[in-house]
Amino acid sequence: MNPFRDFFLLKSVSILKRPYLISLGRYLELISCVNLATLVYLFLKDKTKQQISVYIKYIFNFCLLFALLNTIIFALLKFNFIDESNHLYYDHGIRLKGWYVEGGPYGLMVSFTFILTFFYKNKYHILSRFFLVFVVFFLARSKAGIILIITWYILIYYKIAYYKLRELNIVVIIIGGLLVSLVIVKLGDGYINDIVNVKREMKERPRDVNLVMGRIAGLFIFPKMVSENPVFGIGLGNYPIMRNNPQYLGFIPRSPTGKTDAHGYGGLVQLLVDGGLVILILFLFIIYKLFIKLKNRGEDDEKYLLIFLFFFVFGVQIYFLYPWILLGVLMSLSIKKV
Repeated sequence: MNPFRDFFLLKSVSILKRPYLISLGRYLELISCVNLATLVYLFLKDKTKQQISVYIKYIFNFCLLFALLNTIIFALLKFNFIDESNHLYYDHGIRLKGWYVEGGPYGLMVSFTFILTFFYKNKYHILSRFFLVFVVFFLARSKAGIILIITWYILIYYKIAYYKLRELNIVVIIIGGLLVSLVIVKLGDGYINDIVNVKREMKERPRDVNLVMGRIAGLFIFPKMVSENPVFGIGLGNYPIMRNNPQYLGFIPRSPTGKTDAHGYGGLVQLLVDGGLVILILFLFIIYKLFIKLKNRGEDDEKYLLIFLFFFVFGVQIYFLYPWILLGVLMSLSIKKV
């Protein structure tokens, strides 16, 4: 579809971010993700569930060590033993970002590590979970990461809540619901304020990259893209080189020189924007078929598949590799006999 698209080229960016090349690059990244899931599936398909748990434990230990390393680096910078680090950045104080561009995506990665602890039993899980929540909430300050952990507990305990409701223990449900609602509202307070006063903020902070690029700007840009290209989308990777179309921008400033951005709304919206309804429906149909296979096994593994989707709902790009490792694990579990 690229010959039928209007591109607004960015200044001072890599040649790989030009039309056609950016689509080819994104295609190769997407195929790499699918191949990774397939390789994990092929490796684990003949293993027992107990053996699979051992490999998940290896992945968890690696991710936990990385989080520990980042925490040490955070402490070294905080107490002036080092002057700077690529794992940290300043945003109203020091924030951890790992090897990501900011704390949000890193927090989601740590939340993924947190969820891995539920695949197998270990007497130290209480300590490791407390540590990982501490990293997400206080060091990365990742709102998406915290909401993902809350969502995970809702997936685990919604049946218990349902039975409590049937027993008319309505007090427990109300208190739990209020606590979750208060946390989510508090986490989203900054976004809500910027969105309500968006035109004023754009005029006052036209060079603020966090404002004019990413989620807040994307909220006003990507729906226009979807409404204009609903069936086949704008094409893989084309968002940053089409977002400067005045028809899409409206009151949003153009991308700063040398900067490229994404809408910030994660992989499912990415599939809808890039590939249209055709690709999104096809993807969700495949996931639905896998969900039914997992649910029919009766071991409650389908909740991990919902988390695979929630990664992409809360901001993880479809091209990030680690969710596809989880998908490969779930594909292997779906063929195991109970």
